[in-house]
Amino acid sequence: MIGQVAPSNKYGISADHPLTELELELYCFREARTVEEGGLGKYGHLCNAINLVWPDTIWNPWLERQLESLCDYQWVGWTGCAASGKTYASSMYALIWWLADPSHSSVILTSTTAKMIRKRAWSNIQSLYRGASSKFIGNMVDSKTTLQCRKGDDKNAIFAIAVLDGATSKAVANIQGIHSERILAIVDEATDTPPAAFEATSNLSKGCREFQFLCIGNPHSKLDEHGRFCEPTTGWGSVGIETQEWETKRGACIRFDGIKSPNMKYREPKWEFLITREQVQQALDFESESSPRFWKFSRGFWAPEGVVKTVLSETMCEKYRVREPNHIFKSTATVIAGLDPAFGGDRCVLQFAKYGDLESGLMGIELTETLIVPLNPGSEEPIHFQIANYVKEACIQRTCEPRNLAIDATGEGGGLCDIITKEWSNQINRVEFGGKASEKPVSDQDNRTSHEAYGNRVTELWFSVREWVMRGQMRGMSVDAIVEFTQRLFDDERRKVVVERKADMRARTAKSPDLADAVALVVEMAREIGAGRLNNPVESDTQWAELSEKYNSIYAEENLYAEAE
Repeated sequence: MIGQVAPSNKYGISADHPLTELELELYCFREARTVEEGGLGKYGHLCNAINLVWPDTIWNPWLERQLESLCDYQWVGWTGCAASGKTYASSMYALIWWLADPSHSSVILTSTTAKMIRKRAWSNIQSLYRGASSKFIGNMVDSKTTLQCRKGDDKNAIFAIAVLDGATSKAVANIQGIHSERILAIVDEATDTPPAAFEATSNLSKGCREFQFLCIGNPHSKLDEHGRFCEPTTGWGSVGIETQEWETKRGACIRFDGIKSPNMKYREPKWEFLITREQVQQALDFESESSPRFWKFSRGFWAPEGVVKTVLSETMCEKYRVREPNHIFKSTATVIAGLDPAFGGDRCVLQFAKYGDLESGLMGIELTETLIVPLNPGSEEPIHFQIANYVKEACIQRTCEPRNLAIDATGEGGGLCDIITKEWSNQINRVEFGGKASEKPVSDQDNRTSHEAYGNRVTELWFSVREWVMRGQMRGMSVDAIVEFTQRLFDDERRKVVVERKADMRARTAKSPDLADAVALVVEMAREIGAGRLNNPVESDTQWAELSEKYNSIYAEENLYAEAE
């Protein structure tokens, strides 16, 4: 870009040739020239460069804090409400950072899908590039969502990369192939970024002269990639809903809380593109503070424990150590498995586990391998037979007998069970997720039948996992499965507990809980063969049973069941 020539020796810089105002500001920004050295500090020079490139920039307190945080820390996490300008600010910073030394620099912008990358980060890059005060250097290749330093340069450029579109491995390879002297990595929608892509992006810090990493997301789970990156150095217990920023193990997390939006100071919104007083009030009125959506998109913070009722909580999983890999079994453990066919485009999950007796007298489950059954729609072999053959071979290889395999027989699953019965064995266990809860006891400490405690069968299956977790009987659960269990809501306002319908959960989270369903099938397999019971079960709570029986008649039976799907 061409600009006015800067005064000689400004900021204490003596150059061999005249520098434009922008060149000088970019140099001082890149070198983080401090006040003591005659400069303005990195943030001061950044602001000056932005005003030279985009003189009509509309500044606001959140934009200032976002940019300032990137000048203060190498590893930065942003968490916050919707309409907080996070993606826009990161794109603006990316262009200035790259422009400071484009022939030796690469910027990697990742988002989930190609559609989202074009809608969010790449859209901002294009708009800012075209809206610059004078011609921007570089060659924009829209078809490749790339801004090259010069035509044909695929090394030093700004790359917008989708990491989810069914081609995560390809995206990871592309990210790993970037080797510039300076690298800025920005992971947008980090809550949904696959671990492999997240790790590949952060690993770019190795081998380059200068590196910076920004992780952006609306808070979803403390266990997803975004949540783990933003974890406070002193643990989650050290921050609360009023905390706006904190130190992390690598750098800092900056939070943008809708309740504290810059617009809240004004009767009419001053910045239309930021969340407004009216929008926050609407969220309170129509979603309430007990809604996960309210915390994610309005408060920009992880929902506090107990505010939202979910089958498992992250605190519960931490307390009962469900992620730890190993149980210590008193005798040889038996291999069991659960298969969630998940027809309709969802994952087909085969979960293996070991179960055996523990020192406590209880039986324990240790989840081992989680296999996603590969399906080929173009094969001459029907999908049901592909699944049946794969499952049979996988079980035989792992010494899992057919009598120790539980399969979801709901809907199309029934037909799959028929095929597996014909191709392998009639000893498999068919499990229906629909209908009434069973007559099995809730647990060894609660002799009520599941039908007395749960409104339907799917609630029984999911809450049985909760029972095993809360008695320390579960180990080896993956982070992804934990997240699914911590996402499913339940209602216990009536006498019987009911989990939310899967269709509602899928609409709310945009995912199907296939991993959690497979774990639930493993637990049901263990219950079916008599695991999970003490040698001397405690007596049931007779007082509770008498009270339950007294009021049982006021509930209409047809009103106590929720649709399973």
